[in-house]
Amino acid sequence: IALDGGRDGVAFYKRIADKAAKYLNENGYVFFEIGYDQGEEVSNMIKNTGFKDVLVKKDYGGFDRVISGHL
Repeated sequence: IALDGGRDGVAFYKRIADKAAKYLNENGYVFFEIGYDQGEEVSNMIKNTGFKDVLVKKDYGGFDRVISGHL
């Protein structure tokens, strides 16, 4: 189940982002490792759930690889 992202490949990111505020302290951060083609979709998703200063970091190959943001 952990490797199944649902129909769009990002279902588990959405579940985590939707519930993160319940578990994180004020200004708490989330970090997601993402697929090379998920940067825009996942970063928009976490922005829409209230995260700020959302960043997409690239790996050494130049592909989107990690997204971070804080409450």
